Amino acid sequence: MAGQLAQRNEERTGMDTEEKILACFYAFRDALMANDTKALDGLMTQGYRAFNLQGELESRELVLETYGPGTTTLDTWEVSDLQADVFSEVGVLTGKGFLAGTWNGQGWSHHLRFCDIYIREDGAWRLHLSQATPLADGPGEG
Repeated sequence: MAGQLAQRNEERTGMDTEEKILACFYAFRDALMANDTKALDGLMTQGYRAFNLQGELESRELVLETYGPGTTTLDTWEVSDLQADVFSEVGVLTGKGFLAGTWNGQGWSHHLRFCDIYIREDGAWRLHLSQATPLADGPGEG
């Protein structure tokens, strides 16, 4: 479904490339919030990796496991200062965010800056690399 969603986003007329990157970002966010691992699977490249707020490497498999039903819930994901840049088949999205949810029954929240790299493959944009940096716990910080 997510692969089809990414493909449909790519086929929309009147949508510029930066908007397609943003559409992929929002589809990924929505899949995380819905614990929809099938959608997540289609929105990431096979080589996807991320660096979390502690600087630790997270694999594609770990993301799919973590956001499977029953482990992590993502209740809030607010974003600001989004900037998309595209260089041929590579897109870079930066921004600020506030995320909150639960992990194994414990509440958590984070203010962060992020940088996501997208690659256009098989006619659709997919998330390839994500890096997050923690900010002080205030919307005006950072």
